[in-house]
Amino acid sequence: MDIIMTARHFEMTPEIREHAHRRMEKLERYLGGVEDVHVILTTEKCRHIAEVALHSRGTEIVGRDESDDMLASIDRVVERIERQIKRLKARRRSRKAMRRSSPKGPLAGAGIEPAGSAAEEEDDMAADLDEDFAPVVVRGEQYLAEPATVEEAIRALQERDDDWLLFRNTQTKKVALVHVRADGNYGLVEVPE
Repeated sequence: MDIIMTARHFEMTPEIREHAHRRMEKLERYLGGVEDVHVILTTEKCRHIAEVALHSRGTEIVGRDESDDMLASIDRVVERIERQIKRLKARRRSRKAMRRSSPKGPLAGAGIEPAGSAAEEEDDMAADLDEDFAPVVVRGEQYLAEPATVEEAIRALQERDDDWLLFRNTQTKKVALVHVRADGNYGLVEVPE
């Protein structure tokens, strides 16, 4: 795991660096396969802000907190990240359990669930986690709204081998989206001003 630390508007002391490093290493225990963690520590007047962006297997988990003490800000942002990781893992487990427990064979569609059903497993997981679920932001590739005509956008879409492309239409000056439809044709969606 690669830990990148950035200090803005203050001098990072060895004590703060060591504290943040220890707390970030504990995050790997909750979520295996952590590629890198970017920690940004900022001081603005009397506010101490800690931001953490954690990358793991294509998932980005971001947390931010502020207080009047930098060590407290670090601790609180790590607690937020831990809660997000627990929610993410619980969501992954429930999806796996639902795939495993989908009935197949003569009882499928009869409304009869086998023993140890997905509903029971979800209740067990809900008991394990005592917090509400909130959506987690999963960032994909970034696309810039490039000025182009519709024909150029379709050509670029074919070259990239993607399903959609966001661009600024040079003819209408609006942000537009070209996408591949299920019938193989192309769809155009323009954002109204």
